Amino acid sequence: MKQRIKIDKTAPNVGALDFSWLLDAPAGKHGFTEVKDGRLYFEDGTRAKFIGFNVPTRSNTPDHETAERLAERFASLGVNVVRLHAADAPLGPSGWSSSLDNPLIDYNSGSSRIFNEKGLDRFDYFVAKLKEKGIYLQVDLLVARAFIDGDDLDYPDAPGFPFKSFTHVNERLIELQKEYATKLLCHVNPYTGLALIDDPAVMSIQIANEDSVIKGTEDIKNEKGIAPYRQELQRRFNRFLLAKYDTRKNLAQAWTFNGTCALGEDEDPEAGTVLFPEGSFYQVTNNPMGEWTGIGSPARYADFTDFGIYINRRYYGTMIDHVRSLGAKVPINTSNLLNGAADVYSHSDGDIMMNNTYFNHPMPPFHQETLVVPGMREYVTSNPLHVHKDGIFMRTEMLQMATTAAVRGKPFILSEWNEYGVNPFHSTAFLSMAAYACLNDWDGLMLYCYHTSESWNDQPDDVITDIFDAYNDPSLICQFGFMATVFLKGLVRPAEHRVDLVFTKNDLKTLPASFSMPNTFLPYITNMRNVFLDQGDTYTGDADVAITAGFVNNGDLSQAERSVYFAWSSYRDAWRHAAGGGRLERLAAETDELLPGAKLGDKTLVFDDIASLAGHGDYTAFAANLDAAFKRWGLLPHDRGLVGNALVSDTGELDFDPEAGTFRIRTEGCSYFSGNPVSGITLTKDISLTLSNDRISAAALPVNGPSVERTETILLTILGETGMDETIFTVEGFVTTVDHQGKLYADTPEGNLFVRCNSATLTALDTVGAPIASIEGTTTEDGVTFMLDGTIPAVHFLLEKK
Repeated sequence: MKQRIKIDKTAPNVGALDFSWLLDAPAGKHGFTEVKDGRLYFEDGTRAKFIGFNVPTRSNTPDHETAERLAERFASLGVNVVRLHAADAPLGPSGWSSSLDNPLIDYNSGSSRIFNEKGLDRFDYFVAKLKEKGIYLQVDLLVARAFIDGDDLDYPDAPGFPFKSFTHVNERLIELQKEYATKLLCHVNPYTGLALIDDPAVMSIQIANEDSVIKGTEDIKNEKGIAPYRQELQRRFNRFLLAKYDTRKNLAQAWTFNGTCALGEDEDPEAGTVLFPEGSFYQVTNNPMGEWTGIGSPARYADFTDFGIYINRRYYGTMIDHVRSLGAKVPINTSNLLNGAADVYSHSDGDIMMNNTYFNHPMPPFHQETLVVPGMREYVTSNPLHVHKDGIFMRTEMLQMATTAAVRGKPFILSEWNEYGVNPFHSTAFLSMAAYACLNDWDGLMLYCYHTSESWNDQPDDVITDIFDAYNDPSLICQFGFMATVFLKGLVRPAEHRVDLVFTKNDLKTLPASFSMPNTFLPYITNMRNVFLDQGDTYTGDADVAITAGFVNNGDLSQAERSVYFAWSSYRDAWRHAAGGGRLERLAAETDELLPGAKLGDKTLVFDDIASLAGHGDYTAFAANLDAAFKRWGLLPHDRGLVGNALVSDTGELDFDPEAGTFRIRTEGCSYFSGNPVSGITLTKDISLTLSNDRISAAALPVNGPSVERTETILLTILGETGMDETIFTVEGFVTTVDHQGKLYADTPEGNLFVRCNSATLTALDTVGAPIASIEGTTTEDGVTFMLDGTIPAVHFLLEKK
């Protein structure tokens, strides 16, 4: 039943909802964060894992009272990390901008090179308050800075917004970034007595947010002041081509296939007129067997990708060296929003890999009440094996998108993610992401974002005024403590096996549309990471299974324990100079079992024609063949892996069935169900729910005990749809318009809670944990039944068994 509720931005949780016990204050007490064996640890050997929020733009400079209130609120939720994000944003009256009165950067000075003293004081105080509570910090260097004419730029008419990608190329912009890093990191905080560079409460430093040369500049190419930077990028690309090929004649020959040249007649690298492929938000895909000519030619794409890798690595190497020279002791990350193999590889020189991913992200322009969402879907019924073509790009789920940047031997943090509350039932995404992060042994989860305000009392507790400010999203906030406990305490076990997805240097020069196909199955089942071969084409790792990326027809997995081969191209390279014919056939000679579109042996699985099998975005057959191989190889029992329509982890603890619309976690330390409750919900051997709600998420967490089966006190969180109760949804084609109306609500449980015990009490709690009602139970011979009629505005319940 829809019940209106309120969620205050700064009110701390109490009682069973106070998860501050997850933190170990003050932040930094275990020493600096460091990388060891591909994971994050503190200096004293304690494993370091982080879960929390992005705090962007003006929220980096709150007033002192707001800083104190937020630190207490965060701690009570179980937040142990805050990403200080986009503190460099330009000025604006509200929202995603810096405070007009108290910004970190004093843009009113006529340049972006000076700090505002009031804003800096607020920033410092916030850092100190977070540290006191045991909340660690990620410090971002370049996010939204608007370089302006007063910065003594190389070219006039600065555009007044973040340059993106040109900051990697232009030397003056790089010098300005070094200067900012020095001032921000080396300034001594009067409230802690430490500079950020010396403070162990800082867990990582990020060089640049969502930034890469490879992702392109198409979306801003006509903006004021951009033209000279684009021309500089083109000059650099042409010089790169000359350094590689020496003459136009040699370049033309390299770009020729079957007598057709991809180089235009009016293009000449010596004149600087060879165009680069245009990209947008992500690294664009490129069909290795596609049309040879035009701006998207595989040859042009391959050389620009080579160039982009060089530029990215040079820039990030320069910035990392500078930050290290200042005395940085903590791990450094290059960037995030990495979706293509070359882009990921070119960002892998940092200590930590990070990525950003969203589900049901609205399209710009963003308005306060009305949002436009492409291909809006319900997470729990969205099958990762079926790519969704929504008219904009091919995609599946957040886990698939996130794991494109998980690299073997490096910690991995999801630095931005959310399933925004535009779909009424969106609670599944939060707990499933935390669970799969445990399965894949990730190091951090930072949701975007808590709020975009510098004040504690200027945003309502009963209305969603900005979908990106998630401080009062019931599906997120009411589950956050459970999610934090699952992740920080490792209540879901890491996978029993490891799979490496192997990329050769030639694989990096192209990007098939189905490039992340293995990610739609493997990370749901086991631990999957990417491996880039820097020397030769031979894999020498020790994973249980190695899988070729298969963009082109190369890669030697002969030294792997078990191997999977396929190829999107019949050539060994993107320029189609070297044939790869007969290679897969020779590998298939080692097999003895025929599968649909593949051949299987004791150590090898070979796909005959991956383009025919999965080229249209249905990866079910691909997953079924992998599943058959893993089961033949003894890596999966019959009830794990692909079981009917369900994806079951190799630990047996996670079960996701998108066809039935259900996701389950069953472990010693917790139990969780989300989705369609029509078949009933068994949380433990003694606790079950029979509900009439269309959709429900139900979590059981022991209070003061390690086992959900044996504890006497259990925190139950049970909620269905959430949002604003008069919202209007208008669907036109693949676009849904969401018009937020009404007040904040949660669909409360309707039905029965059965507890097998002699006696029990059930207390309903409000959104911060204060008791609001006692629910009477009916005792029978088998146990106690509590009727949940949905009339109490509560989604939290404290169950005490006797």
